[in-house]
Amino acid sequence: MKKFYLPLVVLSLFALGTLNAQEVVLKTPNLEVDPDATFSLDLQVEDFDMITGLQFSVNWDPQVLEFVNVDNFGLPGLTSDGNFGLMQVDEGILRFAWFHQELTGVTLPDMSTIFSVKFKVVGDPSSSTQVTITDEPIVVEVVSTSGMMPYNIQNGTVTVMGPNAANETISTDFVLYQNTPNPFTDVTHIRFDLNKSTETHLSIYDQTGRVVYTESGFYNAGSHAIPVERNLFQSAGTYVYTLQTANGTATRQLVVQ
Repeated sequence: MKKFYLPLVVLSLFALGTLNAQEVVLKTPNLEVDPDATFSLDLQVEDFDMITGLQFSVNWDPQVLEFVNVDNFGLPGLTSDGNFGLMQVDEGILRFAWFHQELTGVTLPDMSTIFSVKFKVVGDPSSSTQVTITDEPIVVEVVSTSGMMPYNIQNGTVTVMGPNAANETISTDFVLYQNTPNPFTDVTHIRFDLNKSTETHLSIYDQTGRVVYTESGFYNAGSHAIPVERNLFQSAGTYVYTLQTANGTATRQLVVQ
């Protein structure tokens, strides 16, 4: 594939009245993966209505993830040879461009996968990287039969599970959720549900295993959220948090920016 561009100028001449159009959502998920694992990451869309052209770049940290291939194509005519630029995947850069040959537009249900990227984990335990849809080097553009469309990018983070996760004991007494937002820059909330009232102990560790924060308390049955502020952490990075009760332990990872 020698050139990367869409005939967007031509396509955008269909109409100019898209100022109030619904934003097309382009998203990558938050994933937790095991060290040395090979896994697929789905690029998904929402409000994908009568779309005739799409292009963007995908970026990640090559010290954490190694590109393997692209597959699981969800758009007409999409092929690995014809729609992807792989010349910089060793640098964590994937180019993507597609347009509908018939120009009649493609509509997909929300959360449809347009393609998947297969990665191998090469980063250390507790390392992480965002997998981002960006303008570098291919500018993000979405075109429908009505012209250029606004878009909303929602980027996720891939976190390599740390050694503490191997010690997790599954319990039916409670559920520990991924903190939100994640990554965070100000404050995040660690949420959990208890099936019965019990004493709980929350611990947060850095990548060396040093305890950064602890909190213990008796909580009634139901849903709870513990706020965690950015100023508790000396530096940005990936941390492990563990919730423990008398009957089990659950572990997740949070990313501080």
